[in-house]
Amino acid sequence: MNRDTKIKVLSGMMWLLAAWEFLNALGSTIFLNWGAALYGWQDYANSAQSAIVFHQYGMLLYVLAVAYAIIATDVVKYEKMLWIVVVEQVVGAITSTVEVLNAQQIISWSNFALVHTPQAIIVALLWFLRPSASSNTQGQPMPAAN
Repeated sequence: MNRDTKIKVLSGMMWLLAAWEFLNALGSTIFLNWGAALYGWQDYANSAQSAIVFHQYGMLLYVLAVAYAIIATDVVKYEKMLWIVVVEQVVGAITSTVEVLNAQQIISWSNFALVHTPQAIIVALLWFLRPSASSNTQGQPMPAAN
């Protein structure tokens, strides 16, 4: 895959992640009942304390959505900001595992795979699509950096 194609795919991926984070932010703040129902947390949304936690989480998701949209505008210029996505995926993986363990006291391999496979795919795609990754597979000389 040539560099221009990687950049376009990565930019599209970042726009999708920005949209996903924005929808989750809306579901955690403005449309709390809908967001809680989407993830099966209706019982938690009824508590005033949980609503406050959901709102705080939603604010973080708004920030992530904006950061991802900024990255999507120029993935070459903001390549170092891709680490935000990696950190979010790692923290999300740890948090998801802890939440399942707290709720069920055990995590099955299927639960573990269901939670972590999308996150691993996103990180792998970021690694493969990053603009600084060498795409010189034809044995052609790389252009000189300016």
